[in-house]
Amino acid sequence: MLKFALAAGIVYEWLLGGSISSLQSLAFAAIRTLCATLLAWMVLEFVRTLFLAAMSLDHRSAAGRRDGPAS
Repeated sequence: MLKFALAAGIVYEWLLGGSISSLQSLAFAAIRTLCATLLAWMVLEFVRTLFLAAMSLDHRSAAGRRDGPAS
């Protein structure tokens, strides 16, 4: 997931970042990219956790669960 978040952070900076005209603006661009990467990583891990939680739910009806374990 980190590689996708890194790509999203870089794309964010390319599309929405300001121009780099000095060393200080380069440092700010790097920090913005890092923050965007970390945010994208948190969102991706959150979505992955929700997906895994949903996949762990029992798909059988209540009547089917009373009969015993699934085969």
